[in-house]
Amino acid sequence: MKPQHWRSADGTRLTLRPMLKSDAPLVKESLGRLSSETRRNRFFSAVREFSDETVRRLTDFDLASEFAVVVVRPDRGREIPIAGGRFVHCADGRRCEFSVLIGDPWQGQGLGHRILRTLIREAARRGLHQMDGYVLADNRAMLKLARAHGFMVDTSNEDAGVRIVSRDLPRPTPAIWPRLFRKLLKFGRNP
Repeated sequence: MKPQHWRSADGTRLTLRPMLKSDAPLVKESLGRLSSETRRNRFFSAVREFSDETVRRLTDFDLASEFAVVVVRPDRGREIPIAGGRFVHCADGRRCEFSVLIGDPWQGQGLGHRILRTLIREAARRGLHQMDGYVLADNRAMLKLARAHGFMVDTSNEDAGVRIVSRDLPRPTPAIWPRLFRKLLKFGRNP
């Protein structure tokens, strides 16, 4: 995946890129700044402190079965994580489970849309067929984001306070078709 660069509404330079193992210290620092509500919405409990082991699991993972991205902003030569998302392949090899987390000051600025589009695109590229997620029923912003990206929302049989969001993933375009199409266009211009 190529990093994506853009400016936020206030002009801050932002980059969405793959999560790196070396991001762990700054990820831990950023997680520590989250409000209790944001922690609850993402981790389903108001986590008081994030252990080194928890942060390691978020930043050091098997690339064959997981994918994670982070949105960073520059600050005195460092890349400060402000948002992220991930998916994990399910055991059936056809589905994956995703999650998205946006730091409090950055919520409502379109980062979730950018992250979720990236997750959907990568999951489809990997040949997965369906993406699922678990969302607290009162997390209206995440449910709205999921619906905007074609997810169906259903109640959980296990917990009335949880919604399951799922969507079928687009089938990846075989790599040969775009190249063939470009060659045909080029041939048509140069008889």
